[in-house]
Amino acid sequence: MDKSSEISNYLTDEASIEKRTALFNKYVYPYRNLIYHICIKNTGNQDNIRDNYNEVLINFYKYVSSYNPQLSIKTWIYAVATRCLFCIENKRNRFQRTGDVGAIDLDQIADSVLDEDDQTANHISLDNYRELFSDDVLSTLESLKPTYREALILQLAGYKLEEITKILHEKGSLKSANVETTKSRIFLAKKQLRELLTRDGKRK
Repeated sequence: MDKSSEISNYLTDEASIEKRTALFNKYVYPYRNLIYHICIKNTGNQDNIRDNYNEVLINFYKYVSSYNPQLSIKTWIYAVATRCLFCIENKRNRFQRTGDVGAIDLDQIADSVLDEDDQTANHISLDNYRELFSDDVLSTLESLKPTYREALILQLAGYKLEEITKILHEKGSLKSANVETTKSRIFLAKKQLRELLTRDGKRK
């Protein structure tokens, strides 16, 4: 089964829909007012607030199963919503300028490791990142060591360093819950990306 078929099945399978609906009602719906206020704060044109709000809710519904209940729900809500809005606004602005609705490029990957209190975030996850990047960026990401790639994707998803470390340790990707190891992996992943990609996300 190819990737598009897997995604289609995930979005339309009755069991998956039932599970995501239950998770959405449990974790996201109670914070709908918070999400709306985040949309107000992060939307350039106020006429687009309602559209952005609806799109953010759809994104939450699609990927709510990626939420780890051991992590702070408000931090996750804020992280996913703000980064999703960044992508929506960036895509809208690029389309208005050039008609290009292209994917996320390398310049959206920060040059430095996020401060542990930074709440920059994304609707990216280990499950869906392949859908969000351009082909050149994706092929370069896939060339990284899996341990480097996992740490970087989790950072782009908005998790703090301690949270990334905990996730990787529980998965067995880290022998010990060492934040410095996580930070090193993210640094090396970005270093390799900068060596292989131009700033506009093209292979060198």
